[in-house]
Amino acid sequence: MALKAAMIMSIISIIMLAIYGADSIMAITQNLGLQSTAFLNMDVKVRGMIFGIIPSALLVLSYFITRKEQSKSLGILMIIGGALMMVGVGIIFALQGSAIPSAGRGEFGAVVGIGVIIAFLGSLKIKKSR
Repeated sequence: MALKAAMIMSIISIIMLAIYGADSIMAITQNLGLQSTAFLNMDVKVRGMIFGIIPSALLVLSYFITRKEQSKSLGILMIIGGALMMVGVGIIFALQGSAIPSAGRGEFGAVVGIGVIIAFLGSLKIKKSR
């Protein structure tokens, strides 16, 4: 039962991260700026909390509620979620590198760090299922 819940949470997290990334990239490519959204009608900080923090927490939670269960597919989903976070930051830097304020760069570093942790937890999940 916990494994099914963790799989669903991971899939929802990946979808939310993809929506967040798509909105950020569209806002940048449409020259709306870093502090704007494209199709999500909300403040940038609210968007980050809903579509950034919640999926990250769900991915970490999915690992811990299934830490005694083996699941290669959950590990793969977690790695995908972590990779989405890391790649998303890379794309934003590639598109807006010099326009990002120095305070914002630290936040991007934290996102990459969280993505690395999530991907690492996913790899642990895969390793335990062998």
